Amino acid sequence: MTYISLYRKYRPKKFADVVGQDVIIKILKNSISNNKIGHAYIFSGPRGTGKTSTAKIFARAVNCKNPVEGDVCDNCEVCKLNDVEEIDIVEIDAASNNGIDEIREIKNSIKLLPAELKYKVYIIDEVHMLSTSAFNALLKTLEEPPAHAIFILATTEINKIPLTVLSRCQKFDFKKITKEVIFDRLKYIVDQEKIKNISDEILNLISDLSDGGLRDAINLLDQVNSLNVKEITQTDVFNLIGALNKDDLLDFLDKIVSCNISEVIKTVNNYYDKSINFINVVSNLENLIKDIIIFNNSSNYFDQEYEEKLYSFSKIDINKLLQASEYLFALNNELKKNNQRVISEIYFLKITLLFKNIDTKLNNCVQKNNILEENNDIKDTNVDENFEENIDKSILINNVFSGANKEDKELFIELYGNINEYLTDKKFNSIANLLIKGTPEVVSDNMVLFSFKNNFEVVLFDKNEELVKKLLKNIYKKNYGLVAISEEEWKNEKNNYIKNIKSGVKYTYIEEKKEKRVTKKKSNELEKSVENIFGDEITVEE
Repeated sequence: MTYISLYRKYRPKKFADVVGQDVIIKILKNSISNNKIGHAYIFSGPRGTGKTSTAKIFARAVNCKNPVEGDVCDNCEVCKLNDVEEIDIVEIDAASNNGIDEIREIKNSIKLLPAELKYKVYIIDEVHMLSTSAFNALLKTLEEPPAHAIFILATTEINKIPLTVLSRCQKFDFKKITKEVIFDRLKYIVDQEKIKNISDEILNLISDLSDGGLRDAINLLDQVNSLNVKEITQTDVFNLIGALNKDDLLDFLDKIVSCNISEVIKTVNNYYDKSINFINVVSNLENLIKDIIIFNNSSNYFDQEYEEKLYSFSKIDINKLLQASEYLFALNNELKKNNQRVISEIYFLKITLLFKNIDTKLNNCVQKNNILEENNDIKDTNVDENFEENIDKSILINNVFSGANKEDKELFIELYGNINEYLTDKKFNSIANLLIKGTPEVVSDNMVLFSFKNNFEVVLFDKNEELVKKLLKNIYKKNYGLVAISEEEWKNEKNNYIKNIKSGVKYTYIEEKKEKRVTKKKSNELEKSVENIFGDEITVEE
């Protein structure tokens, strides 16, 4: 038996099968139910979103003998007719039939009454490919079509359709299908086909990679299923489509912003040798840079795990990122014309050199670490390099409670929005972004207790406490003692405080004695992550 590809096998046969375009389907069904059929429609939108499938269903529904609420009945002779054999439903691919002769042929045949159906329906796919003369010939037909004719024009590039044509059609914009809807459809297909080696994790990945195109998602599912291995992995999927996973992409960008020219060129050549789709690589890098800029100027936009990865790029000058994005955009256009390795090498050299400072003596790339420079400015030279001084956090929490004052908190909150002004400041942008994610819970005359959603942000706060103090001094014109805890810890501290106050316990100031802490090997992944960000050692209590 001949194998039928999944996208053909599961192509919608009726309006009820079309997913992700609910508003459009509802309007079309209502127009059929109420017998308000237009003479010309234009379906526009990204590829694989259901334009042609919807056009074919509509062509059958308007001719169905017993439509059910505007949808095909699936039982009458019209619904059972073969698409290829049906002479009254004409499908034309404008990409290969884009001349005036084809349109003239339509104009001649449209005068004839339908041979079998109520309406003659002309579906012109990729209509933007028609020549100017063909559009002009089509225009008159669209303006005064016979009552038995319906035109459905489908396009992925609505901007190329003449306004004179658009004004004569009912226009429907097909949107990208959401990841969740695509996942549900893929899950349905996997269950129907009894595919056991593709997990929900892989279906989620396919849904994400399809970029809103259901047909692309089903095609990729078909390819993945053809691998015929015991269990499909994410690496299998990325290798199949010649793409990079996010970790590889982040690693590549890290080499670029570190101005490691030899590694960048080596990586470019490695990707070409592995037949990685370089247009996808460039597009994904553009999206990654966009994500970094969004991360630097917003709060809790991405999930925590991804934000932790983006944080290591948060100190990069935004102007350099924007310039790099412009180069990537230009490279993308060049690769579509001529995908040569040397073009990619040249452009990535340009991008990498954006992130360098020239040392005239060594004449090599030096990537300056802004955080280390700032920390060196405030370094206490009297402290041994192997030790750092810290105060017991429980004492700090006690002391901020001992002087807590409602009026002080109100005054603090009143000016807290001024932090936004530092989001574009080269020195304080990442600190400002961090503070936006925090909540000042308790404020006294000289101390503030912040809570953060997760421990990672608390660690970042503690490691940059001096910079935080500097930023707050700029805003409040005074020095504050600081303490940061997680939201979970704050709930416990707040409950304990309320219980103590009700029991008559009074909070009194405790002298803040500093304790020396010796550096040790990093004990967990969180500490390792912070080291990667700040380039200095994490300390743990002896």
